Amino acid sequence: MVTATVTSVGELQAAARSRLYRLLADGFLYPERAFFEEMKTGRYRDDVATACEPLAYDLAPALDGLVACGDYVDFQADYLRLFEVGLGVPPCPLYSGIYRGGRKAVMEELTRFYNYFGLSVELGKGELPDHVSTELEFMHFLAFKELNALATSADPVPYRRAQADFLERQLVSWLPALEARLAGLNPPPFYVALGWLASAFTRAELALLQSSPDLASASEREDGP
Repeated sequence: MVTATVTSVGELQAAARSRLYRLLADGFLYPERAFFEEMKTGRYRDDVATACEPLAYDLAPALDGLVACGDYVDFQADYLRLFEVGLGVPPCPLYSGIYRGGRKAVMEELTRFYNYFGLSVELGKGELPDHVSTELEFMHFLAFKELNALATSADPVPYRRAQADFLERQLVSWLPALEARLAGLNPPPFYVALGWLASAFTRAELALLQSSPDLASASEREDGP
């Protein structure tokens, strides 16, 4: 995706939010060896820290933990143990439908969200609609569309409203449960930090968006005579 040069504070923050959503989405995917090396050398942590800099949220508590340690084979085995292997469901599933209940209805709702903006999970990275990485990738997309609207003097409010709606109905409704379940499974520090960061960031984003005068004004116009 291409956009104009980032110049304003609003554009800088939208770009940072879009980038952070993408980094979080990547962190929850199965760790390929090249990505593990980025985590182990601290490059992933540094990328997250850079994305956090323009934002007004206190996300620093997660940064020290966002470095992988040990051998790739062991880290890979921990990912499988936590997120993919289990009787019926894994110990800590990464699918929102399992936490929210009525998984088929959840996936149908998510698919409607994605399709409304011209997106299809069939063209993505192979994850189901309710996988945490798919949901975070969608937020990355919406924040980027907000950035592009700001950069081209278009109206960013529809994309902000979509972000608030998606956060409230989807990510914020279940990420705290994922974070809590993960804490009891002796995970690597990387995933403790990643779970905390995803939950804290999405809650902070929702609070900020819901307090935005732009969204309040848009809501009043829609509810008015």
